[in-house]
Amino acid sequence: METTGKRTVLFFASLSVIAFLVNFCWESLHGLLYKAHPAMSASVYVPMMLSMAVMDTVAITALYSFTALISRSWFWTLGLPNSLIFIISGIVLACGVEYISIFILHLWQYGPSMPVLFGVGLFPSIQLSSTGFFSVIIARKVSGVC
Repeated sequence: METTGKRTVLFFASLSVIAFLVNFCWESLHGLLYKAHPAMSASVYVPMMLSMAVMDTVAITALYSFTALISRSWFWTLGLPNSLIFIISGIVLACGVEYISIFILHLWQYGPSMPVLFGVGLFPSIQLSSTGFFSVIIARKVSGVC
């Protein structure tokens, strides 16, 4: 495999592992701001958090790929235009998922300590952008794509 191919594989493997770990921690901590989560047993809560972290990892990889498509480069620069595309896309995706999950599918409810903006939780709204951008930065350093 050529060097560019190895670097690409290493980057996406790093991005996936880092995004999963960061999102598992985020999900586990902010999950306590939902109504039913604090009362769940670990045998129910942990698998649910693992599943959510996997979905977040897939979403972050899709956001990265979407930004790469627009910038026409797999290894897009972290300049303002590309960063804004990634961050804004992440916020739009997260708000859409939260809105549909809460108001249409009724999959979960926020606890009283969840800060909300226009009916959607603040922390879930910024999660994909925050954890995703952090994961991209770290994966770039790990894979040598700086």
